[in-house]
Amino acid sequence: MSRFFVSAFGLCLFMGGLGAAPLPPVTPFLEQHCTECHDGEVKKGGLDLTGLAFKPEERKNFDAWVKVYDRVSQGEMPPVKKPRPEPGAAKSFLAALKTPLHDYETAQQKENGRTVLRRLNRTEYENTVHDLLGISLPLKHILPEDTPLHGFDTVAEGLRFSQLQIEKYLEAADAALDAAIVLTKKPVGINQRYSYKNEPGIRKNLDTPPGTLSDKTNPKSGHRVMFRENEKEVIMFTTGDYLVGLKQCRLPGPGMYRIRLSGNAVQSDGEPLTLMIYSNNYKNKRLLSYCELPADKPREFEFTTRLDGSEHIVINCDRVGRDKKGQNIYNVGAAEFQGTGLAMQWIEVEGPLSAEWPPASLKKALGEVPLTELGEKQKKFRDGKQLGYELAPTDVKLAVKSGLTSFAARAFRRPLEQDEAVPYIALAQQSLDAGGSFEGAMRVGLRAILTSPAFLLLEEHPGRLSDRALAARLAYFLTSSMPDEELIKVAGEGRLTQPEVLKAQTERLLKSPRAAAFVTNFVGQWLELKNIDATTPDTKLYPEYDMLLKLGMVTETEAFFSEMLKSNLPVTNFIQSDFVMVNRRMAEHYEMPGVAGEEFRRVVLPADSPRGGVLTQAGVLKVTANGTVTSPVVRGAWVMKHLLGQPPPPPPASVGAIEPDTRGTTTIREQLAKHRDSESCASCHKSIDPPGFALESFDVIGGYRENYRSNEKGANVKRKLNGQNIWQYKEGLPVDASGELADGRKFQDIREFKKLLLDEKAQVMRALAGNLVTYGTGAGIQFADRDAIEAIAKLAEAEGAGLRTLVHAVVQSPLFLSK
Repeated sequence: MSRFFVSAFGLCLFMGGLGAAPLPPVTPFLEQHCTECHDGEVKKGGLDLTGLAFKPEERKNFDAWVKVYDRVSQGEMPPVKKPRPEPGAAKSFLAALKTPLHDYETAQQKENGRTVLRRLNRTEYENTVHDLLGISLPLKHILPEDTPLHGFDTVAEGLRFSQLQIEKYLEAADAALDAAIVLTKKPVGINQRYSYKNEPGIRKNLDTPPGTLSDKTNPKSGHRVMFRENEKEVIMFTTGDYLVGLKQCRLPGPGMYRIRLSGNAVQSDGEPLTLMIYSNNYKNKRLLSYCELPADKPREFEFTTRLDGSEHIVINCDRVGRDKKGQNIYNVGAAEFQGTGLAMQWIEVEGPLSAEWPPASLKKALGEVPLTELGEKQKKFRDGKQLGYELAPTDVKLAVKSGLTSFAARAFRRPLEQDEAVPYIALAQQSLDAGGSFEGAMRVGLRAILTSPAFLLLEEHPGRLSDRALAARLAYFLTSSMPDEELIKVAGEGRLTQPEVLKAQTERLLKSPRAAAFVTNFVGQWLELKNIDATTPDTKLYPEYDMLLKLGMVTETEAFFSEMLKSNLPVTNFIQSDFVMVNRRMAEHYEMPGVAGEEFRRVVLPADSPRGGVLTQAGVLKVTANGTVTSPVVRGAWVMKHLLGQPPPPPPASVGAIEPDTRGTTTIREQLAKHRDSESCASCHKSIDPPGFALESFDVIGGYRENYRSNEKGANVKRKLNGQNIWQYKEGLPVDASGELADGRKFQDIREFKKLLLDEKAQVMRALAGNLVTYGTGAGIQFADRDAIEAIAKLAEAEGAGLRTLVHAVVQSPLFLSK
């Protein structure tokens, strides 16, 4: 009789009282330490162990036993006030319970795999279509949002299909094919320098004599000149949007554009200004890039971006408009204004940028099909645009078959099975038989391929992954897109499953620019930075919060993760590091002098700095707070879940939420004391609250504080906003960042707390390994996976505990190599 059968049967006998078979050593342990509180009468926490059968095939039952295992193994149960079990008794109980749970789930995994069949999420779909067709058209906004599970939108159980999903895939496929199949005449591009001196609105303001009444009945309606100009530039003193208008710069069509500009700060006391460049189509405004302009000396800045053809370029600078006395430009006028201004010499727009025409996307979509160039006497139009080319296949049916077969093989990320392309070719043939053109027939077939299960789903079978399935898993893990040519080649040769080859390919992808997708998508979900816009800080209390600070918050954490990955720094740096990744704006926010420019770079911290690690990064601190006050409960739960991999249970339904005291009359610590006095709350809060208390030294936007800010009570505090404007708030109650961990260890502030947290580095490594496995395999960590996660963590620790080493350990693990 197997050990699994003995253990499971014994438990069933104990729970159901069915007979006299030998029992594993769980009966005396449960009777002695558990059933007093967890029987049919008391049923504490809703758990009745005397009525709980052992039926692992039922998910709720299995989860209940895992919960029992975890509470005992973590020392949470029996409660501290109860007699503690002998270490040997607890160890025997856990071993007896672990075996049947582990063996049952392992058997299920062998039969069905850890991961259910999963589809591409929105980001993966967009990236894959871009790579497949060679286009850059945004697509993911067309698709419904994905449902994250276990913290990630790559988990298969959350990636369901619906009727709406299919309809949107069809819409996205049509949009992608429209962008790829381009037969119009080559657009006459632009490459021109523009001056704001010629912008109609600015020109009118400069040319209208000062004092001219816009309303002759109102003597206060006199014209105020808001700009200065000289031979080379216009100087702007307001925070409004300044566009390169359509009369000057009309974009010839969608595509990639190169934008150059020259500008500098004036009257800024030597301080730089940050210029933001947007696109605007009168419906949506989006940030394209930003740069720091020095004082008094022009700087040229260049970047490349996609524009949809209906947009115009807009610049904005938010550190102008008031002088040192707080006077507004509107009240003073440009001639007398002594505040900071933005001097713009010129702006250049070049594009659309295309190395060849028709674009390479045409061949990627249709294959090698001959083209006939249309002369001026053969004018043909489509959607109001003149065609420049016609498709001219010598054998239409053969071209359709060849084109769709080749495209399907690339789209499905593997060689086609026999006759697998036949249904798509048949659809195209029906279009031809109905009198359709070659292009129309190809669109029908391509549309079907781009909405087929073979394209939308990642094909994996129970057991070890094939080379091609492994190539797809590795590519989507590290690049959020389909395998590139080299990875496809290595997989096709059957070499990818060789450990050294797999390691080399992993390293190659990590070094490639495509790995930026891994950093953005993993970090954004692991640390919840994707929620950066979920709250808006109170503008009265935190007027220093602006677009640049928000962008910097996210970029800092991504840059920090990238630096750790590139340099293979120990995972403990997530807890405490001796450096930060900042630009001037973030360094200013952290009160770190001597950092200039918009580029993020590694800056060594002073020895006594409270910064270092992800806990004290502004982005993390913002997403764990609301716009007005901080909550140790929210931040403490974040630490437990994301760094320690021990998410606390949800609060009981009978326990109300803590209402924030926006008046600043009580501290959050005082409010939480009432919660901690409740027995039902205390057991969880003793673990949740301490990390949150340590982080109370940081406000809702991640600024360091010794006192809370208040709008109502306390002494007035005056501070400069963005280096010049003055704002005022009230100094609230003092911050107390001390605390005591559940095991009795105490700390006085965030510095001491991080030292204590370093003692948990093994747990941090396990938690991060679990998150990487979940993100990379598309399945949450199951009970049967825990030993494998432990092995990954120990392997990485033995080899230096570096982040890059951990990623390699994940990829080489059985969890990653199997379905």
